[in-house]
Parts: sequence; C-alpha cells; structure tokens
Amino acid sequence: MISLLTFLNVMMFVFVGGTFFCLTLSRLPSLLRAYATSSFALAGLTLSIALEEKASHLYIVVLMILIVKGILVPFIIRRMADRSGVSLRLSSVLRATSSWFVAGLSFSAGMVLALRSPLFLNTGSSEGVTLLLPISIGIIFVGISTMIIRRDIISQMIGFLVMENGIAAFALSALGGVPVVIEFGVYSAVLIGAVLMATLGQRVQELFGSSDTSHLNELID
Repeated sequence: MISLLTFLNVMMFVFVGGTFFCLTLSRLPSLLRAYATSSFALAGLTLSIALEEKASHLYIVVLMILIVKGILVPFIIRRMADRSGVSLRLSSVLRATSSWFVAGLSFSAGMVLALRSPLFLNTGSSEGVTLLLPISIGIIFVGISTMIIRRDIISQMIGFLVMENGIAAFALSALGGVPVVIEFGVYSAVLIGAVLMATLGQRVQELFGSSDTSHLNELID
C-alpha cells in the first residue's frame, strides 16, 4: 500500500511537471490538459495534507479545487476559444527548448529564494509539507514567466492561473490552509476571473482577428 508521504511526493512531482508543460506547450488542448493535471495534483496535495494533519475542513477545499480548477476553468477557456475561433496553435517569444530552460531557471530561482527565507527555516511541519513551501514559490515564478514570454492572451490567462495555483500551494504549506469561507471566496473569485478573462480574450479575437496581445499596443486614448 502506498504511504501518505509517497503519495504526497508523487503529487508534488505531477504538480511541478504539469506547471512546466503550461509554459512549454504550444497547442491549446494540450495546454489546458496540463493546467487541469497540475490542478488535480494540487487537489491531491491538499488531500494528503488533510489526512496527515487530520484537517477535515480541507476536504471541502479538495472538492472545490477539483470542480473549479480541474473542470470548470479549462471548460470555460476552451468554450471561449471555440466560440471566437482562436487558433489552437498558441504563440510564444521563445522556442520549445528555450521555454524549458526558462521554466527550469524560474523554478530554481523561486526554490532558492524560498529555501533562504526565515519562513522555510522556522517551519515545524512534516518533511513533505516543508518541501511544498519552496516548490510553491517556484510555481509562482513559473506562472509569472509564462505571462511574460507567451504572446497570446489564452496562455497569459493560464500563466495567471498557474501563479494562483502556486499561491494556493504556499498557503497550504505555510499556513495549513485557510478557513473554508475564505477558500470559497477565493475559488469563486478564480471562477469569476476565468469568465472575465475568457470574455476579454473573445473580445480581443473579435477586434483584431487574433489572440496575440501585441495588438493591444496599438490602443490609444
């Protein structure tokens, strides 16, 4: 039988791997699957910590992550793309190989920064939860990098959502989660934000016939 620590480590590996693919993949269906996979892994991490810490309130958080991030957000973005006729081939300022290098560099920089922080040094959590803290900072850095190097609005949406996944993982590792009422508000905001970003993406596609955000440089007062 798989131990709780092994399950936690596997989920962290999938979480990081899915996040890296969000930065490097160039086709929309694959990108959405990568984001959904990383979100499912985040739910798995939350479940393992809930079992380890005997925090029953986190079970509701697991369910919200699965529904909102794993199912609804990818569905909304894909629905918007289908309705607006966005190309399934997304654009980036870097090639795939260079994107992998940037992903690794960003993640490593976040990890180093977190490992040197007093918060990591003074944590009293278990080994697996302690390791999640620097990983979450690395994920945040990868999300920021995604928003910078990708040129299409959909990839930048995913970059923002990846960054939010990192923030959620940070709260989970550093604070053991937050009250359910706050979590409900956060994930409601994520869902509403996804709807608004999808609407914006559809509007950009209608105006310029492309999801490339470089066209927004032409906007003037």
